[in-house]
This record gives sequence, structure tokens and C-alpha cells, in this order.
Amino acid sequence: MTLASIVPTRDRCFPVDEAVSTMLPDAGLVRGRVVGCTGPAAMSLSLGLAARATATGSWLAAVGVPMLGAEAVAEFGIPLSRLVAIETDRGPSAWAERVGAAADGFDLILTRPPSGAERVVRKIKQRMQARGVVLFAVGPTSPGISCDVEFTTVSVEWAGLGEGHGSLLGRRAVVRAGGRRVPRPVERELWLPGPAGGVAAVEPLGEQHDGCVPAEPGGPAGIDRPVLGRAG
Repeated sequence: MTLASIVPTRDRCFPVDEAVSTMLPDAGLVRGRVVGCTGPAAMSLSLGLAARATATGSWLAAVGVPMLGAEAVAEFGIPLSRLVAIETDRGPSAWAERVGAAADGFDLILTRPPSGAERVVRKIKQRMQARGVVLFAVGPTSPGISCDVEFTTVSVEWAGLGEGHGSLLGRRAVVRAGGRRVPRPVERELWLPGPAGGVAAVEPLGEQHDGCVPAEPGGPAGIDRPVLGRAG
């Protein structure tokens, strides 16, 4: 018996923002799948992907993500009342235990798989599929972890900074979607976050905006270095 045979079609996917729905073959996050997020704005992207589902009633667990700030979460429209942070040791066994336990009570799980996670990932994926949970694997993915959908952020720029003055208004990033569940790679330019917060499309792709500056490696866009409360 497959997940598709026991879950109604309309409930097989968690909703996502319109800006990213066109990048997914099912226009949403299919239950039981692993979504990889890498690149300098990976954490922001994962929050943007989870925002619509949590805003409509789903619960999100952040397992082993101590750098995640409440302000960054709220900026993407995720209700803090729908988020639970779970601490864990970086060892693969302890990580797998906490992730597996979270799958029993949450719809979405955001985590950074530790080194050596490939030894326990098969059991984790089986648990996700059985419970219909979407797992966001943020950061460099171990070779043994196969993601159903893989998002990569590149060409990151902050908007609003002039020549030594100004304030941050938002961040643009070219986002690529691929993976074994995506028939053809798709590329979009998104705000992560936009001037009004959250994820939004930048149209047309490649358009130059005044006041944008490239993100420095390990700087504002760094996954572990949030700026002004914003996620990496």
C-alpha cells in the first residue's frame, strides 16, 4: 500500500507560496518526501517553503538548528505558535532518534543532518513516508542522503545598501530546483526575504536593481550568520 492510496489527492501536498509552487512538479510539498536546501540562503529558502503550510495550520519542528532565530522565522510568515525547536547532539544516532520522534507529532521537520547521517537516513526516510511528513535537509547533504527535491540558492544579493549608506530592504537569490522527483531543472529569481518579508518572485529573471550588493561569503547570506535577525 502506498501513501497515494491512503491519502486523498488534495491532501497529498502541503501548500507553498505561489512564487515557488511553479518550481515543483506537484505545485506543493508532497508528504513523505525529503527536500534538500543548499547554498548561501538555504535556511531562508527552507523557511519560505514551509511558511504557507504553517500559516494554514501545519506544525513545524526545527531539530538541531540552534542558529534559527524567532525574528527570522516570523519574517517569513511562520506563526511562532506553530514552531517547536528541539535540541539534539550532533551524533547521527541521537539526531535520528529526535527526528524520528518529531515525525510522530509534526507535519514538517527542518534540520541539518550531521556528518555520518547516511548510516541512519534510510530508517528516517521510512518514518517520514509512513507519517506523511516533509523533511527539510538544510546545508551540505551527505553523499548517502538522497533528496527527492533539491533546491540550491546562488547569486545572492542584498537590496537597499547604497555607497556606504542605506538599510537592508530584502535579499535576492537565484534558486534552482532539481532532484530525482523534478523532471527538468527549474530556475527562478526570488526575494529571500522580500521588502515586505516572506518569499516572493523577482521578475524578470536577471533584471538588475539599484542598491543591490553581492553577499560576502560567510557574511549576511551565510547560513550560520543571520543579520538583523534574518536567517541564512
